[in-house]
Amino acid sequence: MKSHRPSNTSIIVLCLGVLFCAGCANFLQPETGAVARPEARISLSEKGVQKQMFTAGDVKIIYSLAGAGEPFALSGTIVFDQSLTYSFPIIVKFLLKMSFLDGESRVIETIDITPVFGSFGRVPEKLDFRVSHVAPPGSKAIAFNYFGEFRSNPPETSGTWEIFYFPFD
Repeated sequence: MKSHRPSNTSIIVLCLGVLFCAGCANFLQPETGAVARPEARISLSEKGVQKQMFTAGDVKIIYSLAGAGEPFALSGTIVFDQSLTYSFPIIVKFLLKMSFLDGESRVIETIDITPVFGSFGRVPEKLDFRVSHVAPPGSKAIAFNYFGEFRSNPPETSGTWEIFYFPFD
């Protein structure tokens, strides 16, 4: 009886797959202590509610933020750029993260605020989200980051398109 031994090619492909997945995980979650770039920082106000819009790449986030109190409350709507949705109208995956930053714009904590959506469905006109979380001590600002994959319809036409925004050094 002959035993099968994995080929070197199979081992290399497996290792590359593991490295790629590990890279995506790190990409989606900034390390504690990473510094947010100035254009990504959203200051937390001591009183009242902030209603603003944040735009980065193919995504617009219209949000309402009650920041310094407990609990921290954030609600909003995500709108994808039409140039993306016309060419790639099927949403495969989308992840949205928010990081709390200290006075030096360093990451204290990152939380997942990804809204609920149907995978492999048409990209919705808007995605609503709502988060209530206790802000870590020393939080002075927040920053968003995202990763998404979209595909054409039918998929054979032009494949998939990835979008991302990761404003950390």
